[in-house]
Amino acid sequence: MPATGSKPFTPLSLSIRLRADGFSFFVCDVQTGTLIEGEHFSLYEEQPLAEQLLCQLARPEYFNRQIDQAYVLVCTPSTHVPLEAFQRDEATQLYDFTFPKALTTSHRVAYTILPELESVELFAIDRDVEEAVLQYYPTARFFASRAMLSERLRRYADDSYADGRQLFCCLSDGGVDVMQFADGRLRYANSFGEHQPSNIQYYVLNVWQMLAMSAEADTLVVVAEESYPGLKDIRHGFGLYLRNVEVVAPASLFPNVALARERNMPLDLKALLLNRL
Repeated sequence: MPATGSKPFTPLSLSIRLRADGFSFFVCDVQTGTLIEGEHFSLYEEQPLAEQLLCQLARPEYFNRQIDQAYVLVCTPSTHVPLEAFQRDEATQLYDFTFPKALTTSHRVAYTILPELESVELFAIDRDVEEAVLQYYPTARFFASRAMLSERLRRYADDSYADGRQLFCCLSDGGVDVMQFADGRLRYANSFGEHQPSNIQYYVLNVWQMLAMSAEADTLVVVAEESYPGLKDIRHGFGLYLRNVEVVAPASLFPNVALARERNMPLDLKALLLNRL
């Protein structure tokens, strides 16, 4: 819907976050980097996701001339390939080998290049969903859900000047993302769909042990909002085994940026927008 009268034209961006349990829309002011509107939609079993997307995208608050760019964050299983070894024509075969039960003819394998990490993240997009988005926004850009987050965590690791090595544990509505960086590159990345404090502790400490990290010299960095359920118990549980446990609020990853303080916006989407706006 075009701007009318004397009201100034404000360029906006629409971000669509796709998850197994539903999808979310976030409209942001491109110039100020602030959130204008955010809304989550739960899936209805009787209606395909692509059809639900089309219904919601048709609403004027999500399809109008002020929105000049659309981003789509896809929360499907993903895998990483070193940039120097990546071959575009082998992407589908590699993804299918990594996740043999995840791919069907209804999906397309896409990728996000992470130049700062010298890595490529492969992920899958439902073809009908992709077509639904492109019908309204032909220039929409699709990203793996944790792509930009991993780049931002790498920068945070570089800026922290911490002694020893660091293991990042990011807690969100999707579960736990665990990452480690070495020499500016991604060394380890995995995700666990867990929310129970004891299960989170079990998985992360297993990764810690697998990477042969020191309980005395190295640091576990827990990235989570203060309101994350059970955060105090999680912090206490890790402290029983590790000497250095640091809890970091998502806003600390992007200091002095208003959008980073939005409590209702997921961390992976914040990372995407704050790298793109």
